Amino acid sequence: MKRTMKWLISFLLMLQLIQLPVYAESGTSVVTSISQIDQLVANLPKSASTIGMRAGISVYNTKTGESVYQHDADKTFVPASNLKLYVTAAALDRLGEEYRFRTEVYTTGHVNPQGTLLGDVVIKGYGDPSLSKADLTALAVKLKDAGVKAVNGNILVDDSYYDDMRLGEGWMWDDEIYTYSAQISALAVNENVVDLSISAAGVEVEPRNDVVKIDNRASVVEGTKTDLTIDRQRGSDTIVITGTIGKDAAPYTDQITVEDPALFAADAWKYALRENGIALKKAKVEKTAGVQGTPLVVHESQPLSALIVRLNKESDNFYAEMLVKQLGASQKGEGSFDAGADVIATFLEKAGIPTNYKQVDGSGLSRLNLISPKQMAQLLTYVDKQPYQEAFERSLPIAGVDGTLKSRMKGTSAEKNVRAKTGSMSGVNGLSGYVTGANGDKLAFSVFLNGVRTSRTATNFQDAVGVLLTQYPAIMDEGAPSVPDTFLLTSLLDPILDQEALKGVTAGVVVGSLDRNNGILYSRNADALLTPASNMKLLTTAAALKALGADYTFKTELYTTALPDKHGRVNGDVIIKGYGDPTLQTEDPSGQASGTQVARLVQALKDQHITAIEGDIIVDDSQYDAQRLGTGWAWDDETYGYNPQISALSVNRSAVRVEYEAGTRAGQPVVYRMVPNTRHIQIINEAKTVAAGADNTFTVEKERGTNIIRLQGELPIGEAPDYERIAVEEPSLYAGTVIKEEMEKEGIQVDKRAEVKAGTVNAQAQKMAEVSSLPLRDIIMFMNKNSDNFYAEMLLKRLGADKKGIGSASAGAQVVRESLQLYGINPIFRMVDGSGLSRYNTLSAVHMATLLRSVATESFFDAYYGALPIAGVDGTLRNRMKETLAQNNVYAKTGTLQGVSGLSGYVKTKDGERLYFSILLNGYTSTSRNLTSAQDQIATALAELSFQ
Repeated sequence: MKRTMKWLISFLLMLQLIQLPVYAESGTSVVTSISQIDQLVANLPKSASTIGMRAGISVYNTKTGESVYQHDADKTFVPASNLKLYVTAAALDRLGEEYRFRTEVYTTGHVNPQGTLLGDVVIKGYGDPSLSKADLTALAVKLKDAGVKAVNGNILVDDSYYDDMRLGEGWMWDDEIYTYSAQISALAVNENVVDLSISAAGVEVEPRNDVVKIDNRASVVEGTKTDLTIDRQRGSDTIVITGTIGKDAAPYTDQITVEDPALFAADAWKYALRENGIALKKAKVEKTAGVQGTPLVVHESQPLSALIVRLNKESDNFYAEMLVKQLGASQKGEGSFDAGADVIATFLEKAGIPTNYKQVDGSGLSRLNLISPKQMAQLLTYVDKQPYQEAFERSLPIAGVDGTLKSRMKGTSAEKNVRAKTGSMSGVNGLSGYVTGANGDKLAFSVFLNGVRTSRTATNFQDAVGVLLTQYPAIMDEGAPSVPDTFLLTSLLDPILDQEALKGVTAGVVVGSLDRNNGILYSRNADALLTPASNMKLLTTAAALKALGADYTFKTELYTTALPDKHGRVNGDVIIKGYGDPTLQTEDPSGQASGTQVARLVQALKDQHITAIEGDIIVDDSQYDAQRLGTGWAWDDETYGYNPQISALSVNRSAVRVEYEAGTRAGQPVVYRMVPNTRHIQIINEAKTVAAGADNTFTVEKERGTNIIRLQGELPIGEAPDYERIAVEEPSLYAGTVIKEEMEKEGIQVDKRAEVKAGTVNAQAQKMAEVSSLPLRDIIMFMNKNSDNFYAEMLLKRLGADKKGIGSASAGAQVVRESLQLYGINPIFRMVDGSGLSRYNTLSAVHMATLLRSVATESFFDAYYGALPIAGVDGTLRNRMKETLAQNNVYAKTGTLQGVSGLSGYVKTKDGERLYFSILLNGYTSTSRNLTSAQDQIATALAELSFQ
C-alpha cells in the first residue's frame, strides 16, 4: 500500500505539470530522450505560473560516464547556491578531508612574575568560518592557563591572511544586513553577525562588543504585539531599530551582519578575556598585519569533512566565501575571491571540465556567476570516482530527510534517494546532485531554472525530474527530435544565433513587421524571461510619454521663510523644493545641453533684490521617497556616476566630475579638477605621476557611505587626460550646498553660521521663484541616446509621484505596468527600477516587441522613435554597424551588463518595410563583443532584406 501511494503522488505531481499546454521552443532537440522530461520542459511556457521560466538539464550515468539526458545543457545559467558544489569539490581535492582552520594568539613583550603581560595580545585569523563565542572563551582559558592573568597592552587583531574585499562582486547593497550576505574576513566570529534580543526592557546583543552601536528609536506600547524594523546604516556598524514593542511581548530576536568583522571579533575576544578572569588595563582594540613567530595558544576547527556538512546541508553562504578565499590563500598565497576562483578553475581543468563559465564568488549569491548544467553534472560524475566522494556526498541534503531538502519529495521514490544541493534566489532555482536508478546505477544530474516567478513551480519541476530519474533505465526511450518552429526569417537568423561563440548564451528574439497583419517574421525563446539591462528604459520611456505627455516639464521651486527687508536681507531661511528635474545642473560639461541651470534659481533671488540670507538653506526632497539606491543594485558600483543616488532634488545627476591628468614630471602628484568645485566633497590625492611607459594603476574611488574621494595609484606621463564621474551621498544636501555656493559667487551674502539641511516647505514660506525643465521629449532624448540611468530613475519616481501619490520606484513601476497592459502586454515581467541596472528585472522579447509594435501607433511615437540611438550616427550606437545598410537606419536601444546584452528597436528593409525587433542575450561568452556582433549581424541582415 505504501509503495502504491508513493507512485500515486509521483504520478499526480507529474500530471500536474504535464497538463500545462504545449509551446514549441525553437532551436531545441534532444538526442538521448526521456519523453516524460521532454514533456515537462515543453509544458513550462503554457502555464500562467511557469511561462517565462527556462530550464537547463543534464544527466550522466556515473558508472559508465555516458550521457543520459540533455536539454539546453550547454546554456549558462545563474546557478545560485549550486555553485557551492564547485567550492566543495575543489576544497576536498586541494585541502583534503582532514584540513583544519587555525586561529592563533600571540603576545608581545613578556609576562612578569605576577602574570601581567607587559605588551600586547594579538589574535590572528586564518579563515575559520566556524569560530564561535565558545571558541573565543576556550582560547581565553588557554591563555590564562599559559600564565597570563592580566594584559597591560592593547588587543591587536590580524586579519591579513585574506584581502580586504569584504563583499562579493555584484552582491546587492540592500542584502547586506542579512546573514546570507555577511562580510568576509580572515578573522570572523559568529559568522560576522550579532544576535539581537529586543524587548520592552531594552536590547541585548550577543556576542557582547563595543563595535556595534544600537540606535533604538522604538516605542514601548501596551499589549503583546511587536512591530519592528531593523536596519544597519550602509557603511557603518550602527543598527537602527524603529517601530513599536509590546510592553508584555516576548523578546523579538533577529540577526544582523557587522560592517567591520575583524574589529568586531577582536572586541568580542576582549569581552571573552575579561569574562574568563584576564584583567585588561588599556583594552584598546586595533588592527595590525603580518604577525609571525610561534603562537602562544591555538584553536583548530573541526575537519573540513565536518564543515562542508553545514556548508551544503544548510546552504551557508559565509562558509562558502571563507572557503573560496582559503583556497586562494593556501594554494596561491593570495586570500582573494579571484585567487580562489583560479584554484577552482585549475581543479576543473584537471577534471576535464570545460572552463567556459564565470565564477566571481563561492556561495552563488552574485548574479554574475554563470555556469551550465552540463558542467555541473560532469563535475558530479568526476567527483563520484574520487577518494573524497563519500565526504562530498555526505554533505548533500537528502530528499525528505534533512537540510534544504527536508520537506521535499516526501512520499515518493525520490525520498531518501535524491542527495542534492539546492539553490534559490529571486528568479533563480537549481538542484544538482545524485539519484540512484531502479537498476542501481547512480546518476549525476543538474537542473537549472532561471526566469522563475514562483519558487514552488520551480521546485515542483525539479522534484518531478528527480522522481522520474529513480525509474532509470525504464524511462529511456528513443524519442524523436523536436521540430523547431519555422518562420519566414528562420534560415536567415538561425545561423547567426547558433554560432559556436553563443553556445552558452540564451537568445530571446522577436522580429515583426509594422506593415503587415500578424507580421511575426521570426521568434526564438520569445517568452523566456531574461535580464534586459538598459532595454528596460524603453518601458519607462513609453509609460512616461503616455502618462505625462511629451510636453511635460519638471519644476523646481524656491521659497523664503521671510520677505526681504528694504536692504534686501532675508531674516529667515531659503527653501529649495525639488520635483525630480533630472537636468538640474551647474557647468558640468557631461550633462544635457540646455538643462536647468542652478544659476536660474540664484538669478531669481537677485531679481527679488535679495542681497543677504540670515538663515539656513533648507532642501526639500519630499516628493520622492528616501531610498537612494535602486533595489538590487550592486554594492561595488556605488562609487560611479552610472550608479547614482536618487533624490527629488539633485544636481549634475547626483555626481561630481573628477578630471585628471599626469603631472609634468615623475614624482609629482596627479593633477585633478573637480566639477563643480564644491566644499561638499573632499578629495584626498595620494596618486603620483610616474615615467612614461610605466604601469597605469591610477584609480578614483569613493569611501563607502561618505563624500570622501581618494585618488590613488600611479599615472604615467603621456596618458591622455580623462575624467571619472563619482556618485555623491545624499544628493539633496549636495544640491543645497552647490546652490549656496552659487549664491555666494553671485554676491548674495549667506550667514557664516548657515547650514544646509533637510526640511520641507512650511505654511509661512513665501514662494519666490519657479523654474522649469526642458520638455519630456528632450529629456528622453538625452536619457536613451546616452543610456543615462539617473534620468530613468528620476522619471520612474516622477510617474509614481504624479499618478500614485508616492514618489517611489515601486509606485512608478506599477504605473508602467498599468500603461503596458493597455497594449495587451502580459504583466508577468518584473520591473524594480527604471534604468535596468538591477538584475532583478526580467522581461521577454515578446514583451519588448509588443511594446515596440504598439507604441508605433501612438501620437507620441515621433518623440519615442527620435530618442533612440541611431546606428553609426549617435548615442550608444555611434560606433556600430558603420558602412552597412543598417547605418542611419537602425534606431534601437542598447543594454549592457556583464553577461547581458540587448538591442531593441526599429529598422527599414531595403524595400522600405518597417520592422521592429528585440534581441535579448543572456549568458556566458568569452567576450561581450560576441553578443553585440550577433546583434549587429541580425540588424544588418534585416536592413538588407527585400521581400519584393
